[in-house]
Amino acid sequence: MSKRALLLTAFFVGLFFLHQDSWWAGDATLVLGVLPVSLAYHVGWTLAVALGWWLVAKYCWPDKLDDDEPAAPRAPTNPADEKRP
Repeated sequence: MSKRALLLTAFFVGLFFLHQDSWWAGDATLVLGVLPVSLAYHVGWTLAVALGWWLVAKYCWPDKLDDDEPAAPRAPTNPADEKRP
């Protein structure tokens, strides 16, 4: 496993544990006057997850999956699909 993949794995494991936000239970504080603090925390957590998946796609995605070469045409498997002269 590459160093980048290991770091991103550790990032997601950390996010897994941070998702369990029991410390905000029962806190009625409003962020920006409208969002409960727990919901605001989850907005930030979701943005962190989105950033993590963007990093995975940028640095850990296999290069050969993005080739733009078209696939070779396949021969028809059904004789009725063949063009007749």
